[in-house]
Amino acid sequence: MPKIKKINDLTLALKTEAHAERRTFAQQIQHLADNGEIDSSLYDPATRDSTGASVAAWKQVMVRGAGLEPRGRHAAATVNDAFFRQEDNRILFPLYIEERYREVGRDSRNGLTLADVVTDTQPVESGVVNTQLLSFQDDENADLARVAEGAEYPVLTITQGDAVVRLYKYGGRLEASLEAILNASLSTFDRWLLKVRRQADRNKIRKALDILKNGDGNNNAAPNVNAAGATLTAADFVALLMKAEEYGAEPTILTGATAALGQALSMDVVTGTGSTAAAADFRDTGTFPTLFGMRPKLPPQRSVLTGTDQLLAIDPAAALTMHYDPRFDLVRYEDIIRRDLQAVQITEMLGFSKPDTGAATTLTLQ
Repeated sequence: MPKIKKINDLTLALKTEAHAERRTFAQQIQHLADNGEIDSSLYDPATRDSTGASVAAWKQVMVRGAGLEPRGRHAAATVNDAFFRQEDNRILFPLYIEERYREVGRDSRNGLTLADVVTDTQPVESGVVNTQLLSFQDDENADLARVAEGAEYPVLTITQGDAVVRLYKYGGRLEASLEAILNASLSTFDRWLLKVRRQADRNKIRKALDILKNGDGNNNAAPNVNAAGATLTAADFVALLMKAEEYGAEPTILTGATAALGQALSMDVVTGTGSTAAAADFRDTGTFPTLFGMRPKLPPQRSVLTGTDQLLAIDPAAALTMHYDPRFDLVRYEDIIRRDLQAVQITEMLGFSKPDTGAATTLTLQ
């Protein structure tokens, strides 16, 4: 017999069960659905959205069980009408906040994203975590063709870092009166969540850039090359890419201070008469063209690059590890269900480590 047969079977006890099993509430609902524990009237695994992708169990339960389509025909409904008119719907509101917060992130056209600076994520149930460092050195002994019988093989060394990564709170607080929150339409509430999410992402990227450039305390600051002259040339970028290659990195993202990035985008390969079609598109639409195999992207304001004369080349495949504490809920379910709120507060516990020294390379202008 299915565990979830109707909407009021979704309870705080089920949320507590999800927490004990280190899952979000939505992940727990999906887990139950995948194991046949949700009635077919609430979940159909064959359901697809307009793009052909399967529809998550939490969304189907919300639509089929509570009759809510927050992004469809109920977008103009108020928070109060959607979630608090019916007692059984109250637990759906914090669930909605959590999952919409995860969905609403919207990348800017030329802005850095977390995917540019974070390679993998790791759950840790602690406020601190030791880092694992990858040691890569290219020398003549690393040529496999030169390993003689009985000789030592070249070694990629993984060591424990001396410094630890501390997890800090990220997120935001959406402050409004109870009446303002309850009377906001769901489409307006989504816009508020988008603002909170984008600010949180900026804060994460600022911290990530600091660690990419200066290291995480384990003597792994970004290697640097200096520009040969006052004006950037192709040779400077060749030197940058060769320095990255020494560490086994292949940068595909380029960011930097305003003046430095502006000078890079003013080179003849971009602005000259022989520039590419992508460069022409940059002049017409503002979309940055690829530069020596790297996509230029804007860092957030007030980052570690602000006020410097540096470019930072990033290899997203060898970038940072993001550590997060899965014990923290994005929102406090109990407070929201009771309507005991004057704010919607989003909280994440995160930290970043830099396993690869070559994750980023700096180019310093004269």
